[in-house]
Amino acid sequence: MGCINKELTFFKPKFNIDCNGWQVEGDFWEWDYTIRDSFGAAIASVSKELFHWTDTYVIDVADPQDALCALMLVLAIDAEKCSRD
Repeated sequence: MGCINKELTFFKPKFNIDCNGWQVEGDFWEWDYTIRDSFGAAIASVSKELFHWTDTYVIDVADPQDALCALMLVLAIDAEKCSRD
């Protein structure tokens, strides 16, 4: 589908996806994200639920046609975070 690149920023991780112009902006702990298109419109919001035995995320997608791409993006970011540890 494309390539995900993490930009170096202060306190807020930022990911760029080269295939469709999406950008991902997250919080300092990398638990909550907003996925935006190239015009800045929100495509999806992702938040991590606390107090679960495993990592549990809630994905709220504006357009159901973008749900699969948003899910793949969240899984890729989670895999990148796990590979750091």
